[in-house]
Amino acid sequence: MKTHLQLIASRLAQLEKLRTYLVHATGKIGQCGMLQKNPAEYSLDDSNNLAAFRMRVSEFQEHLGKLLASIAREEEIEYSGFSDVLAFAEKSRIIDSESAWKEIREIRNQINHEYEDDPEALTEIVKKMVDCIPSLLEWETGTRNYCAAKFGLGESAS
Repeated sequence: MKTHLQLIASRLAQLEKLRTYLVHATGKIGQCGMLQKNPAEYSLDDSNNLAAFRMRVSEFQEHLGKLLASIAREEEIEYSGFSDVLAFAEKSRIIDSESAWKEIREIRNQINHEYEDDPEALTEIVKKMVDCIPSLLEWETGTRNYCAAKFGLGESAS
């Protein structure tokens, strides 16, 4: 296997682990009822669950982005910035749209600036982040299916 395909295979394996962590962290947010709580009333466990959720969303999207860049490179797509990678991923139907990707990234950035400073804003941002999870998981599945079809890596996901 070519070195670059080995990198893609490795990233796919890591992303599978990260998916498990993300789904778990998202479940904890729901189980704790954090979407209905005022952040000023969060327990220490709630705050830890929120911190874990924030980290898992961020690392999942970042890792998925690195995988998309590796795929673009393997497909010999010329790109000068990540917008070109996103355009390739959109054209390949791996992601819905470049703007949807950027919207999720913006929500991630918002939570870092609003975290604990504005309880009302924090509650809305956490809800938005939870709402983004299905798209991120769908894109991971699309990436996995693309790699299975194009490179024979891994198994396609359903």
